[in-house]
Amino acid sequence: MRYSILLLCLPACFGQTIATDDYLRNDLSAGFRYEVVGDSPGYGLRYSHRPLRWLEFEAGLDQIPRPIGASECCEYVTNANDELFLVPFGARYVFEPGEQRIRLSVGGGGAYMNHTIGNNVFPNSHLDISGWGDQFVAAGDYGLTRSGRFRVGVTGRYYYIRVGPYQTGRIFTVGPDFTYSFR
Repeated sequence: MRYSILLLCLPACFGQTIATDDYLRNDLSAGFRYEVVGDSPGYGLRYSHRPLRWLEFEAGLDQIPRPIGASECCEYVTNANDELFLVPFGARYVFEPGEQRIRLSVGGGGAYMNHTIGNNVFPNSHLDISGWGDQFVAAGDYGLTRSGRFRVGVTGRYYYIRVGPYQTGRIFTVGPDFTYSFR
């Protein structure tokens, strides 16, 4: 409840008007993702809609193929053959200062994680670790065109996923984004 009140009060603090309708409401983004802790590359896709100039709702998918890889610890002798899927959804506060091409956003919401490990300790076994949790995001981008339809930026996202009664998954991804905005 406190976060929703804060989200509604932020535009007044920065003086953005809500009545203007001269902005692009929808974004399609694709980009590379880099899982910082696991040192693994991946990709991300995202769709967002802005019902108000300062408020954005988003849903996306981040995939990190083989975040464990060929591990030297544990019982893995060969590649773990694992896949990490992260599905973030939530809201962001968007700040566009003046007529500049810069756009900054912060937000958060829920997330779903599915981590599938093909090569487990036992032969021919398959392990799925999945759960629901929270995600927090900060991003900035710059309009390559004067209209702002094509943008390039950077997104950092922190996932906090509960995968068991006493286990949590903490994943931090960062990477560049390429965005197409439209009405």
